Amino acid sequence: MSEKLLLKAVRSEKATVVVLRGKNLTTVPSLVRKLYHLRTLDLMSNKISKLCPEFFSLTKLKKLNLGNNRLEEVPEEMMYLENLEILHLFGNLIKSFAPKSLDGFENLNILNMNHNKLEKIPPEISRLQNLKSLSLNNNQLTDIPKELCSLAYLSEIQLNHNQLVSIPEEFKTMKNLRKLSLARNLMDVFPIVLCSLSNLRILDIAGNLIQILPRKIRRMGLKEFYCEENPFLKRFPIFVEQMEEVLPLKI
Repeated sequence: MSEKLLLKAVRSEKATVVVLRGKNLTTVPSLVRKLYHLRTLDLMSNKISKLCPEFFSLTKLKKLNLGNNRLEEVPEEMMYLENLEILHLFGNLIKSFAPKSLDGFENLNILNMNHNKLEKIPPEISRLQNLKSLSLNNNQLTDIPKELCSLAYLSEIQLNHNQLVSIPEEFKTMKNLRKLSLARNLMDVFPIVLCSLSNLRILDIAGNLIQILPRKIRRMGLKEFYCEENPFLKRFPIFVEQMEEVLPLKI
C-alpha cells in the first residue's frame, strides 16, 4: 500500500507532500530519491530504524516527521537536508547523534526529540544557528553544554523529566529566551543566572529539589511561574518579608 502511494506521488512529478503514517515501514522507501520537489515527508508511527542513502536528493524538504519510530541515533543522512525547518524525532530510541548529522541544519527552526534516551547534547548543537524551539523532554540528560547557549534565536527550551542538576552560566547570553521548562529534574539550587534573562516570560521548575528562592526573582518579568512540588513551598520562601504592621479588618 505504501509503495502504491509513493508511486502515485512519483508519477505526479511535482508532489510536495507525502504522508505514510502507521504503514509498518522498517526503512524509508528508496523511491523518495525521485521526489525532487518534496517539502513535507511524514513517516510517523512506523518501525524505521535507519534512513536510506537516497535522502541526499531531498534538498528541498522543509518538514520531516519521524516520530514514534525505532531510530537509535540521529542519522548521518540528515546532513543533506539543508533546507529543513521542522524536524520531529520524538518517541524513538535515540541515544546519540551520528558524527555529521547536524552539518546541514543551518535553517532548522524547530527540533523535537522528546521521549528518547539521550544522555548528552553534542557541542555541535551550536551549528543550529536559526533554531527557535528545542524540545528534549523525557530523556536522560545530566547536563547542558555551553554551546547550546550560542543559539541566539532560541525562544523556547523544553527540558522536563531529565536528570539535570544545574544549567551553565552561559545561559545569561540567551536574551531572546521567552520560555524555559525544567520541571522534574534534580536541581536543589535555583539557577540564579536565570534572573538576568530580561525577556523570559514562562518558567517551569516544578518537581525539583529547590530549597530557597533568591530575592532577585522578584525583578524578573515572568508572566507564568510554575514551582509546585519543591521543598521551599513547605515553608515561606526566603524573599518573603513580614509587614511591620498588620491593619485590622473593619466590618
